[in-house]
Amino acid sequence: MIGCWPLHPKPSEYEILYRWIERLARAYGVSFRVFCRVVLGLTPEEIGDLRTILPEKALHILSNGTGVPISDLRERDLYSMFRRAQDELERDIKAHPEKYEQLLNKWVHKV
Repeated sequence: MIGCWPLHPKPSEYEILYRWIERLARAYGVSFRVFCRVVLGLTPEEIGDLRTILPEKALHILSNGTGVPISDLRERDLYSMFRRAQDELERDIKAHPEKYEQLLNKWVHKV
């Protein structure tokens, strides 16, 4: 294990991996593509697919360099983020149905 990079901002709560890597690249003053190619060792095809496919080698490099667990990084694709937001919304609706009933009534009456 190499140890944490000098600059390693943590991803925000709902930040997808692609956007976080863009922030990391900016923090180091390089382009997204250069960061992906040089630091993460990704091919142009892998860089192009990064929004949907998270290569294992990149996950390991990111985890080692930033200290963010691989399990967290694996859950930062669009599908996982939408699923997580949906699960949280469903839990909140069950916990506070009155709040959502009022909101729904406002929407229905505006239509």
